[in-house]
Amino acid sequence: MEGKILQKNIAETMLQAYVEEMKMEELSEATVEKYENDIRQWLRVSAERIQKMDLIRYKEDMCRIYKAASVNSKLISVNRYLKWLDYPELTVKTTKLQHKTGLENTLTKECYMKMISYARDTNKAKMYCIMKTIAQTGIRIGELKFVTVEAVRDGTTVVWNKGKFRNVYFTERLCWELQQYCRTYNIKSGIIFYGREAGKVITANTVWKNLKYIARQVNVPETMAYPHSFRHLFAKQYMKQIGDISELADLLGHSRLETTWIYTRTTAEEKRKQLEALEL
Repeated sequence: MEGKILQKNIAETMLQAYVEEMKMEELSEATVEKYENDIRQWLRVSAERIQKMDLIRYKEDMCRIYKAASVNSKLISVNRYLKWLDYPELTVKTTKLQHKTGLENTLTKECYMKMISYARDTNKAKMYCIMKTIAQTGIRIGELKFVTVEAVRDGTTVVWNKGKFRNVYFTERLCWELQQYCRTYNIKSGIIFYGREAGKVITANTVWKNLKYIARQVNVPETMAYPHSFRHLFAKQYMKQIGDISELADLLGHSRLETTWIYTRTTAEEKRKQLEALEL
């Protein structure tokens, strides 16, 4: 039995409408772009008459090229589109991932101190403040647009992400440093961390490149130097000092505690040190 068939030309024709609907759902620009790119990648190699077996073969081909996590990410994009087209019968299962027991490549506090010290001493004020803001609040890189002059004045901001609102709080010390930064660079209102164009937030790619550069200057492994690693550091330090996982989930904007539990785990190096402390 041949099963349900999707005509490739229909999938191609309807893609723009799907993209517009995602925008109306207020998905982030990066998310919409990612979904669209994944779908176009699939369509470029798909048959003119798309059947379930074609999706299975596509999945197998992807597994030979990409890591499991990347394969799953691409399949989720395609599956989501197929369901939107009302072809759920063509969707395929994601690949199984081995559950990791540790949190590797997390920025250590020591490495964090090296990076912010270098940024401060070399007058890289914007990166200094960005690193401190993420590390002290746990916000995502895409949420820097909510760090405004007005928010810092109030000591808190409301973030809208992943379909919900959450409150983010700034310590008195962080507020003082950000206000000093704003005074120095004559930033009187709106977004604090803007890019080349005033009023528009600095891009994640620019932050990423600067973090890599700073890491190289102070011999911090580049695998640790990425924006989300500072969010990881915040969570690890919070659990170490305070230990309230429910409060941490609220601060990070997690809907499920299972997502937050990862920050209670230790890295392989931390596990080794704990074992050595047994002195057996």
